[in-house]
Amino acid sequence: MSAIWWLVVVVALGVGWVGWRLAQFPGGWAYAFHEQYRADREALDGARGAVRQLKGTARRELRQAQTAVTRAEKAYRSRISRVEAELQQLRTPNRGDHVDQLGQIVLHEHALLVADDEVPLAGLQVRFDLARSTHVSYVYLTQPDGRERLERFAGDEFPEDTVRQFSVRLQNAAVAANQLQALRCADIHKLEAELREAQEATEPVETARELLEEMRARHGSDPQLPKARAALDDACDVWQELTGRRPL
Repeated sequence: MSAIWWLVVVVALGVGWVGWRLAQFPGGWAYAFHEQYRADREALDGARGAVRQLKGTARRELRQAQTAVTRAEKAYRSRISRVEAELQQLRTPNRGDHVDQLGQIVLHEHALLVADDEVPLAGLQVRFDLARSTHVSYVYLTQPDGRERLERFAGDEFPEDTVRQFSVRLQNAAVAANQLQALRCADIHKLEAELREAQEATEPVETARELLEEMRARHGSDPQLPKARAALDDACDVWQELTGRRPL
């Protein structure tokens, strides 16, 4: 980077600073820079600084109070969302991994697919039957609501022992699903209680909101800022009388 470029940057910064100084202390070069008017500039700058400091303090404290409200609300919603997601997962379990298949019956960890129709395993009753004259095996699937499905397995394609073993596996899977459902129901009751507790735990949010409102009320009724603004107006009046120009 060349020296000329650096010189241009320095000159531009200097011009910018001079322009800012003239805008801060309007009325001409002497009022903005001459030693004779230093005390006047300091009085105006001090009045501005007092207003600026009070405003900055109020903004910072209100921002911190608002951040506390936002965090409390986020924590409240996050806890509820987490419990609701866990409840949704327990109430609507997926099929699980593929375990076994025979004909149109596909066994998954938590469900059966029979000709693409999903049949819950929990509460399912499985019964095997054999027609010895025709060497045809039958598997009866009785659902908890009493509906029954019948699947037929021809002996030339599905040996009796294969179908019988598959039926036993289905029944054992149904028993395991019953046990899992009992545990799931207990977990659901527990999570439902936790959800109610989470929904009722509004105290941190309410406390944060109350503190924010108290902070707003305190700064709204604080006499220091109006006094500082009045002092700034007086300083601007003095400067205007001195220079004929009123500061912004």
